[in-house]
Parts: sequence; C-alpha cells; structure tokens
Amino acid sequence: MGLALLLGILIFMALFHPVLLSSGGEILGPNDLDAYGWMSVLGIFLHVVIHELGTIFAAWRLKLPLRWRIFGFGANATAILENVPRRVWTDAVVGFAGPLTGSAFSAALALTYNITADPLYLGMACVGYFYNLVTLIPILDLEGGWVAPAIAPQAWLLGLFATALELANEFNLVLLCVVAFAVPRLVLLIRARAPRTDLGCTTLQRVIVGVGYFVLVIGLAWFGITTFEELPRLVRESMGD
Repeated sequence: MGLALLLGILIFMALFHPVLLSSGGEILGPNDLDAYGWMSVLGIFLHVVIHELGTIFAAWRLKLPLRWRIFGFGANATAILENVPRRVWTDAVVGFAGPLTGSAFSAALALTYNITADPLYLGMACVGYFYNLVTLIPILDLEGGWVAPAIAPQAWLLGLFATALELANEFNLVLLCVVAFAVPRLVLLIRARAPRTDLGCTTLQRVIVGVGYFVLVIGLAWFGITTFEELPRLVRESMGD
C-alpha cells in the first residue's frame, strides 16, 4: 500500500509538478562531489560504521545476541532482531540506536564546520542527515520498521500532520517516502485492520517513541534540506570560484 501510494504521488508530480519533483530528487545525487574528492568516500564509510556501532552498542546493553553487518540501511538491526522473540520496546530501542548515533555524528560534523569553515564537514553532515532519514522509513528491513510497531495511532496522526507540513515547506523525496509508507499504517490502525502492537509498551514508552521518532524525522529532514541548499554557495566560496 505504501509503495502504491508513493508511486501514485510520484506519477502525479511528474505530470503536474516536474520542477518540484526534480528539485526534491537532487538530494539523491552527488552535490559538488568533485570539490570533496576521496574524502567524501571516507566520510560516507564513517557514517555507515558509526551508525552500525550505535546499533551494536544498544544490542550489547540489552544483552541481545550480536551480529555484525556493515551494509547499512538497517541490515545490522535486522540481523540482531529477526531471530529473537518480539518485544516491541526492545525492537524500538535497537531501531532508534543507529539513527540517533548517526545523527549525533552528523551534528558533530556540522559543529566542526562551524569551527573550521571547511565545507567538506558540512557536506558530510548533509550526507548523514539524509542517510539516517532513509533508515527511518517505516518499512522492514530499515530501522524505521522496527520502531514503527511501538508508535500509537494518536502519535501517527499528529506526527504525520507535522511531517506533511514540513514536506510542503521543504520538499524532498526521502521525507515523501516516510509519509507514503506511514499513511497505510495509520489507516490500518484506525480501521482496526492491524493489531495494536504499541500496547506492548507502557504509556511513557509510547510517548517517548512517538515523539522521538517524529522529532528525529522532521529534524533530519529540515537540517538535511537546509544544509543541502547552502552547500553549493559555500563550496564555490571556498574554492574562490
């Protein structure tokens, strides 16, 4: 259902809003990659490793069987969680760990840019914002798919409303994917066609997961698109072009 909704929106935008669709898709391609050189490849590799280390650390703290997978996009969380009994709160914690660790690393890179004025660090922070946002799309085997069962219907409703506002303000395809795959979950929960798996958590845990998920999604989208739009100017200035 999520994929059908996403394809329908993309077809509609391709027919009636192609310029907006093109600008939103630019985040999926290189942005002044020549200006960064091979350091950009190292930065992307570090993002994947640090993201996965966050997942490993959370699993270790929860005494879960550890399995190391350095493929990114939720592969490590899936390797750890798929063979253990389902516990909604545990799944959510492990699912959050990688994106939270990766987001903190991106914030550190942005802070390094503020200190050094080298756009390389801001470029790598931008990569991290979008990479971690991708992993929060609520489908398995991405981390978002492990977090989603702990989110209550009320949180989905309010969170999707806030996310749609951000999407209308600053369009990008990754955030559109989050919305497209989240809407069917909300519909199925409202129509009682899907089990209330969030009831396996306490009220406090559901609040933490619901608020944390959408704050992280909207925050990554906002920082990502704002940084992306600023980078070309900073790169040209640093190169004296």
